[in-house]
Amino acid sequence: MNGGWKRGGRQRRGTARADAAASVGGDGESLATTGSGVAGYRILRRIGSGRRAEVFLAVAEGRQTNLDPGAGGTSVESVATAAGAVEAAPLVVVRIYRDEVDDRSVACEIEAMHAAPEVGMPALLDVSVGEDGARVAVVERIGGATVAQLVHERSLEPGEAVTLIAPIVSGLARLAGAGYVHTRPMTTDVQLDASGRPRLLGLGALERIPADAADATALRRDGLAALTEYVEQVAAAVRPAGVFDGPIGLAKAGLDARPFRPFEADLERALFAAASPAPVAGLPPVRELRIPTRALAPQTGWAPTQAEVPPARSRWSGSHESLAAGLLELAELPPPMLEKLAAEADTDRLASIRHRFAGWFASRRRPVVVGVLLGAAALVLLLTAVPSAGAGERAGSDRPEVTSTAVADAGAGSDSGGDAAGDGERDEKTGTNAAAAPAGAAGGGELAAEDPRSAATALLGVRASCFDELDPACLASYAQAGSPIEDADWTRMLAARDGGPGVRALDTTHVEVVTEMGAAVLVRVAGVDDEEPASLLMVRNEAGWRLREIFD
Repeated sequence: MNGGWKRGGRQRRGTARADAAASVGGDGESLATTGSGVAGYRILRRIGSGRRAEVFLAVAEGRQTNLDPGAGGTSVESVATAAGAVEAAPLVVVRIYRDEVDDRSVACEIEAMHAAPEVGMPALLDVSVGEDGARVAVVERIGGATVAQLVHERSLEPGEAVTLIAPIVSGLARLAGAGYVHTRPMTTDVQLDASGRPRLLGLGALERIPADAADATALRRDGLAALTEYVEQVAAAVRPAGVFDGPIGLAKAGLDARPFRPFEADLERALFAAASPAPVAGLPPVRELRIPTRALAPQTGWAPTQAEVPPARSRWSGSHESLAAGLLELAELPPPMLEKLAAEADTDRLASIRHRFAGWFASRRRPVVVGVLLGAAALVLLLTAVPSAGAGERAGSDRPEVTSTAVADAGAGSDSGGDAAGDGERDEKTGTNAAAAPAGAAGGGELAAEDPRSAATALLGVRASCFDELDPACLASYAQAGSPIEDADWTRMLAARDGGPGVRALDTTHVEVVTEMGAAVLVRVAGVDDEEPASLLMVRNEAGWRLREIFD
């Protein structure tokens, strides 16, 4: 492995970097640029820079590339399969080591990943030396949170701590068996993968175990001392405290013992004796894109064999079911409950009641008809003979003339001075037109409904800013709780953190209201350039307008 790093590589790297810096007129600090090719991989963006190397997110060259204009030109990698479907290309991490890093240190890191792939380090995918002498390692991408972030944000359960410590202890023991020692396993060097398993990073701290017995013992003791500090850091976040005092005491006693003997196996048994392992809670769930509620995916390859006659349904039954389904869609309920209620709304539970009532009425038709006619005649006679209350007062009053005059004046004022009222001053507190509010209504500005078109423009702006910050907590500022757009944007935002597409850009200068359904409004927003427009379903609640779903 050492033979792969040429002695003349350092000089070639320095000359090539100086020429590249002079050609672009920069300082030459970045080892690669976005869109460039390195070792057969295309760089998407830089995700880290350290003392030893710069780390880039990349994808294998030759993949099909789709550009999403809503994401500001961010490339979305995909590859077409033989069946015609498009699958996402796997993302990898490309490490480009700095010139001042010793070749032996780089070789030790790569050899350790190759010799002990089962200890929890990132999988080594490819190794390359560029024409300019740049040393490149392509490894597996691990995109979860670090243990340092977990212990900083919240306390841990004892079972979670065992999950974060025991695999690292076992992995370091196997790594030592392969001839390497990690001298710095800190909480910042342990990161969780998509399955919640802790993975070991910080591979610049790897060292080979020397052949000399005394030096090997000293190196092993240093590695286990760093491991003991990692156990103490994780145990400090455990509640209740003191659960892992036994394993920590065992590790410290093992460090002070003479002659020294490695104690990883004893430490692992003590951890499992202190608590049972449990999954780490609080990790971002893996959410899948769902089709809209009560919608069916299109069926392909189906052809009717004969004409099918739809079942006969009464006008009352169809209107009842559509009304119930629409109300359930607008209700702020969890999706499982919403689907259950929608299924129940589709069933006609009143059919048996209607049949029983029809049978009862058929057997008693004549008495019922006679009774209804007599009751109607009595009601007409009562309304004719008895005058309504206040009729005499209204007959001698001139209130109808005053009211008609007021209405006429109001209509004339609205026709002649409508433009002037629209150009009047706006209330500084509510932002509504003060001249348009009733003169005798208190708080009329606060009760005036906002324009759905302005609300749609504002919500789209908030949505775009949230995707610029990539903060999932920002979803509550524009999405209705439990709505389909909340789930879809959650998944889209997590993918955008890893280099995926953002949201599609829309032309908010062309917004029109399609239909209004009480507290729900459907608006259409034009697309950018010649793209198809998008439809927005907005719902108004106590917090104001919120997006429920976008059909684009």
